[in-house]
Order: sequence, then C-alpha cells, then structure tokens
Amino acid sequence: MRRFLIAGLVACSAVACSNSKPSDRPPVPASLPPVSSSLPAVSASLPPVSLEPLPAVSLEPLKADFENPIAGAALPGTDSLLIAERAGRVILVNRDDAGQVTSTETALDIEKLVGSTDAERGLLGIAVRPDGSELFVSYTSAQDGSSQLDSYKLKGDQVEPSTRKNVLSVEQPYENHNGGHIAFGPDGFLYMSLGDGGSSGDPDGNAQNRAVLLGKILRLDPDAEQAVAADNPFVTTPGAQPQIWLTGVRNPWRFSFDSATGDLWVGDVGESQTEEINFLPASQGGGRGANLGWDIYEGTAEFEDPNPAAGASSAGPFTQPLVSYSHDEGCSVTGGVVYRGKAIPALQGTYLYTDFCNPEIQTIRLDPDPRVEPLGVELPSTAGFFEDSSGEILVISLTEGVFQLVDQT
Repeated sequence: MRRFLIAGLVACSAVACSNSKPSDRPPVPASLPPVSSSLPAVSASLPPVSLEPLPAVSLEPLKADFENPIAGAALPGTDSLLIAERAGRVILVNRDDAGQVTSTETALDIEKLVGSTDAERGLLGIAVRPDGSELFVSYTSAQDGSSQLDSYKLKGDQVEPSTRKNVLSVEQPYENHNGGHIAFGPDGFLYMSLGDGGSSGDPDGNAQNRAVLLGKILRLDPDAEQAVAADNPFVTTPGAQPQIWLTGVRNPWRFSFDSATGDLWVGDVGESQTEEINFLPASQGGGRGANLGWDIYEGTAEFEDPNPAAGASSAGPFTQPLVSYSHDEGCSVTGGVVYRGKAIPALQGTYLYTDFCNPEIQTIRLDPDPRVEPLGVELPSTAGFFEDSSGEILVISLTEGVFQLVDQT
C-alpha cells in the first residue's frame, strides 16, 4: 500500500523521467508568503460520490495495434476514438455499440512535423472541439523542438490535412518538461499545459514569471488573435502573457475537467522528492489565476528562493495540492480523470490516476477529505487516461496499448 501525504505542492515526465540535479541558480533572499494551511473547501453542490467499497474492475485491451500510444480523444456523439502515437500518427478507431473495435485507419500523419521523440519530445496531446468540427494537436517541432499547437478541420470522422492552422508556438530551451496536454474545458475554451522549459530546478525561473508561457496552464480561444481568451485572469496585468490561466507548475502531465462539476484536476510531475495531484474546484474559479508553487516549493517543502532577476513576478499566495507522495512510491505522476460513466456505478465521482514508474492505478474520493486507495488493477508505463463519448474511461500505456476500464462485479 502506498504511503500518501494529504497536502503538498509540485513536478519528471510521464513520457520520460528526467534525472534531477541541484539548480545552479543562486538563491535570492526574499520574504515569501506562507503556503496556505488549508485546502479549498469542496463544493456542497457536488454530485454524489460513491463511498461504497471500490468495485472489482479490469482493463480490457482495445484489439488494435498501436506504436507508442500517448493520448486519446473521443469523437463527440459517436463510439469512435482518436489515438495519438508519439511519433506523429493519429489513428481513427471505430467501435460497435458493445465497444469492440471494427476498424482502424490513419486519420492524420504529422511525423515529418514532429521529427524527434528523443527525451520528452513528440506528439504529446490531442483534443476535439466539442461540436466535432476540429482536431487540435500538440507536439514538439522537428525544426527546433518548440511546442506547437495546430488545428485541422474535421468532416465527420475524417481529418482534412490541407486545413492545418497554427494556433500557438512556444520556444522550448531544453528537450524535457514540454507538458503538451490539451483539453477543452466546460467553458468551451481550449486549455494547454506547458512545462517550465526543462533542465532541472527551473534554471530560468519560468514557472513564477508571468512574462513567459512556460511553467503554466493556458486557457486559449483558438478563434481569437494570438488565441487570447478575453476574460483570462492576466489579460490586463502589465507584462503578463494574456493566455495564462494558472502559474507555478513544473511539468503538468495530464489534467482534466470533471464532466459533471467542471472541477479541474492537475497531475504535476516532481523534481527529486515529491509528486502531486492538484484539485481546483469550479466553485472557486477552477484554478483561475492560481499559483501552484513551483519552483519556490516542491510539495510543502521550500525548494528555492525566487529569482527577481529572472522575472519571478507572481510569487504567492500558493495553492496546495490535494494529494502528494514521495519518490519512494513512484517517479512521475500521470494525472487522470473523474469517472462519470454508467457502467460502473460504484466508481461514480472517483478520480483515477497513476505513476509512470508504478503500475498500480490509484483512486481519490472526497468524503469530504481525500481518501486514497488502490483500484486493484495495474498497467505499466501509463501515459494517460481519457473518456469516451459515454463517459467510460480508457487508459493508455506507451508500451502495452490502449485499454478500457470495465466492471467485473
């Protein structure tokens, strides 16, 4: 059984876990606001969470061949799925009403745009606009390793490659900590995670610097100039990048919105000691303008002082994670999703997540304090979770393939 710390703050990568080393950035004395001693209250209007014993479940493989699958998305209103492979292909998976695979085909191939999958690079995320009209892909560029967000028109289940449009481009100074997850929020905007730029110890102070997009989760309007959502928290803040939704993350490897509540859950990968899951209730802004603490804090422990010379412009107050655990129990958190499907009633309202180095899938249930329990199933090298159009959960392993979570009771 894992030993968990209930409360903490931080971030290696679910694609590849980088070795940490002490930062060579000299500490700068500063008076910092303390980390909040209490977690946000859980909304009283939350849908009920089942507090029955966890059900017996299993992972049923999709009968299709994938090469290093890394992300997935549902085609709205259908049983079909899109599965992204790290090298740059997106595979259309058609299923029947029983969830059995009937056919697969390559929907999009951007291997030439992606190029290298060394370190933590590659095709990292996909998302489909809720009305099914566009596919968005997040990847690192073959040309210079920068983070790219592109869109393609969708006609039914067919991607139109000629319609490619670049939505956002962000320079990456190192090969690691690219983040790259994308998902549409309940507000219809597209959210994107970006790591702190890499190396170790955030040497450039990016995560606490609102003047750069690295070390942030962004909220984007793909139809607006520079993808700026007009009501973002820092749109009118001098010197701040207007696409920023929240700051202070190291390498957010998978975030998700509870489809019933809109609450935001973020898995942020740790440096040398701690992994974390952050819970940001919709009733309290869903993380709007929040600072999750990196690189001033790793967990609740001080990591290093901010560096004003590097532009540490957003220090404090800090939001604590809901759950953190030490590197005795894993090496790189893979954030998951809240179950809101119908096939496994006893799992209703339960958040599922895991660690790239520990195959055991974990659960969090709020009653109202977080209860952490193993689900009783394992999958090595898990790179992500996603929901199909019915709210059922699929789990992706880079090495083993794609699996659907099914009830065994």
